[in-house]
Amino acid sequence: MSAGRPPLLLIVGLFAAGTVVTWLAAIHVGYATGLAGTPGHLRVETCAWDRAGNGHRYQHCSGIFRSSDGTVVDPDATIGASLPVGSSVALQRTASAGYEQPGVAASCGWLAVSLLGLMVLFLGFLCARNRAGARRTPRALSALFGALSGAMLLSALVGGVAGMAGGF
Repeated sequence: MSAGRPPLLLIVGLFAAGTVVTWLAAIHVGYATGLAGTPGHLRVETCAWDRAGNGHRYQHCSGIFRSSDGTVVDPDATIGASLPVGSSVALQRTASAGYEQPGVAASCGWLAVSLLGLMVLFLGFLCARNRAGARRTPRALSALFGALSGAMLLSALVGGVAGMAGGF
């Protein structure tokens, strides 16, 4: 291996990590936007605090989930979120029988993660290009990487503000 060229293992690792992160985030974007999963409502009956091994506490709420079309009823539905007992909350049932709360905050957050995955894939492409002997990165590729970075940061900011506002 010549000096200045990235090792092959690094390139493979970047492609693998970028693919996994992008794929998982894209699945969650579908649930967060309501485009995937089974839409319905959870009638919150109880909420409890659970302690994780790292000393942090997490609230989990449970109740009865009913799909919008009435085909799915889950009396033991649980979601890891702080919700008011007695309320009815819109949820998406996932393919693994889990639940996600759709909305702007979740959509923008998962979009930011998917863009991060694309950036890692793009970085793997740039490393592979460098390993193949390319001396300079064309301005268009640099601009594309910058645009991905900017979109990711904007999406994270919007998701964070929406999450802090709590209403959506």
